Amino acid sequence: MKLGETLVKSGLINEEQLKRVLLNQQKSNERLGEIVLRMGFATAEQMAPILAKYFDIPYVNVKQIYKNIKPEVIDSLPLELAQRFTILPIEFKKERLVVAMSDPLDFIAIDTVQLKISRRILPSLAIENEINDAIEYCYHHLPRLKESVENFVDTSFDAKEEAEGASQQQFDASDKPVVQYVKSLISQAVNSHASDILIDPKEDNVELRFRVDGFLHQVDPPPKPMLGAINARIKILSGLDIAERRLPQDGRFKVKIGKSDIDIRTSTFPTIYGESVVLRLLDTAQPMLGLGQLGFEKNDLEKFRSLLSEPYGLILVTGPTGSGKTTTLYTCLNEIKTASKNICTLEDPVEYRLPFIKQSQVNQMIGFTFSRGLRSLLRQDPDVIMVGEIRDKETAEISIHAALTGHLVLSTLHTNDAVGAPIRLINMGIEPYLIASSLLGIVAQRLVRVNCPDCSRTYDRQSGNWEALPFSSEIERFSKGAGCPKCLQSGYKGRQGIFEVLVPDEEVLNCIMSRGTSDAIRFIAQKKGMKSLHEAGIEKLRAGVTSPEEILRVTQRRREI
Repeated sequence: MKLGETLVKSGLINEEQLKRVLLNQQKSNERLGEIVLRMGFATAEQMAPILAKYFDIPYVNVKQIYKNIKPEVIDSLPLELAQRFTILPIEFKKERLVVAMSDPLDFIAIDTVQLKISRRILPSLAIENEINDAIEYCYHHLPRLKESVENFVDTSFDAKEEAEGASQQQFDASDKPVVQYVKSLISQAVNSHASDILIDPKEDNVELRFRVDGFLHQVDPPPKPMLGAINARIKILSGLDIAERRLPQDGRFKVKIGKSDIDIRTSTFPTIYGESVVLRLLDTAQPMLGLGQLGFEKNDLEKFRSLLSEPYGLILVTGPTGSGKTTTLYTCLNEIKTASKNICTLEDPVEYRLPFIKQSQVNQMIGFTFSRGLRSLLRQDPDVIMVGEIRDKETAEISIHAALTGHLVLSTLHTNDAVGAPIRLINMGIEPYLIASSLLGIVAQRLVRVNCPDCSRTYDRQSGNWEALPFSSEIERFSKGAGCPKCLQSGYKGRQGIFEVLVPDEEVLNCIMSRGTSDAIRFIAQKKGMKSLHEAGIEKLRAGVTSPEEILRVTQRRREI
């Protein structure tokens, strides 16, 4: 039976689809299975078992076994060969090595590997993406390195040197286990979707943590005697002074993990037990989100888009540190950028590179501050200006005057809600009439963790203690992640924004002019239809996006029950 007939008989495709595939094959000369996948008639997960049975080759579900593959099996096949031919070693069978391949009929790859490792191999069929993920994990995952790192420490460490306080200097940053450990540390953080790596020395050990979706998770740390060499290796990569341990330092470097280019910002800080190191990870290969993907409700999204279409004025994004303000600003610039607009930014630091945009980074050490840079930027004939943050009166005044003189200015401000922004500017010393004349709109935001799609469960409001929650009467059913390996047992995977959009009308502007309180501004704005952060959170809850605990955590709305 031909492969196409087999696919039809198995129910994967129908006769009409097979005809289209065969017609396509005559033009492209591709393999039939590749065309089926490309045309979207089936997924790799559906097709792989059928292909394995057809060619009489074992099928392996790599996702179920790769974390249990023994280190000696992985070490039998060099990483270069594994990546070159997309081959994952699985186990030994007598003198032969069982491997998973995306193309078990690639006899050139089989012969090359057998010649290089001097061992016969038994091919099995597996899905290509799963093999690549498994290769990244098996060759770079920290637990796999732990034994070799500890053995390195045990054989190199001298107890007498430890007593004399030389334990931090005895390992060299170029020692192979140190280099491999740092590479694997970054690789594991990227695979865990971590935004930061925190390495903190303690009196007798090291604390290693990843920040995932805004929360810190502990990871198996390296041995304390090796910390000095690890820090030195990170400093070398970051272009920092490895001899300086008494002063804080900042640097950056880039690494390639799989197909992703990771931009890493390094910060070192001296503590009483040694240097603390924090690495901020930015995946520059990640596509920029659109405004519609950030989490805006439909009406708020329309309001915000209308603000961005204005030719001049001031738009502020507010919220605490880590609430996603910079991401929102980048998304705005990405949405409005064109070759016909001169868009300039002043940031601290520049996190993502955007085409058609002139980006600059402030440098406090040489006196290149936001206010000084903004003055010079106005002489660059900008149409749109993004100021990373309004921190002082001078920067606020220049930003407002730029907005009044024909520029669209976007910036951030540290306030808890949208209505607090005008009050903050007034407290900085800005005249209310200037604020009212320049202000187009204010967006306050928070990030809520999204329920893990693999372990999310739906409950009614009588379940557990949720009946006692402040909004239990507003929603009949809640969703919440139960916790699984894919979400690190947290029940959440990824984050999404909730937003409070204030577009001031004449009544709100008059309230600002008369130095009204934030409560007064809020009363008027909500009367005119502004949805609060709490109300936006309720909509996410109603849609099953997040859990009640997350809404309470980020909106701090705890009323008496």
